[in-house]
Amino acid sequence: MQMKRNGLYRTSDLYVAAWLLAKGFELQNIDRSNSRRCDFIFADRQDRPELVHQFLCGRAVGNLADFVFNLRRAKRLLYSREV
Repeated sequence: MQMKRNGLYRTSDLYVAAWLLAKGFELQNIDRSNSRRCDFIFADRQDRPELVHQFLCGRAVGNLADFVFNLRRAKRLLYSREV
């Protein structure tokens, strides 16, 4: 699930969330209200649609080490309830 609302962007896709973190997006919150999935909530930016599209189509360009670091970070945040 991905949507934009009030200048915020929500996604339940862990890998998209890690990609956005690696690209410098600001994580606002993690919505854990649904027991079956969590939504990562980001401050939206104008370049977000293109970055997500590139990622989902396999055309993303970036630092792989940053992506892996942020994937681990996203998992840690998800389970630690820090956000």
